[in-house]
Amino acid sequence: MESLKIKGRIWIETESGLKIGIGRARLLEQINELGSITEAAKVLKIPYRKAWGIVKEINNNSSREIVIKEVGGKAGGKSSLTDYGKLIVQKFKTAEECFIKFSQDEI
Repeated sequence: MESLKIKGRIWIETESGLKIGIGRARLLEQINELGSITEAAKVLKIPYRKAWGIVKEINNNSSREIVIKEVGGKAGGKSSLTDYGKLIVQKFKTAEECFIKFSQDEI
């Protein structure tokens, strides 16, 4: 008999309408690591305008702010995740790891 594999995509949602899938989680993770939406967009090879639109949508659909953008002077601004934003990313990573482990089991 042919082996069956479990395939799928996961995302997390909140009652306020926030949806985080793998792409958004990676963007948030890169913003947190690099301190910049611009640099995160470069690493992920997506246009800055798209990355900024995603960040705006994430913040608008969340009950609490997730990404803080600080305007800077000559050195430029910086972006970072709030504690809530870091929690959301961690919850997604945990769910993703569990799903990967589960999906590797043959049925």
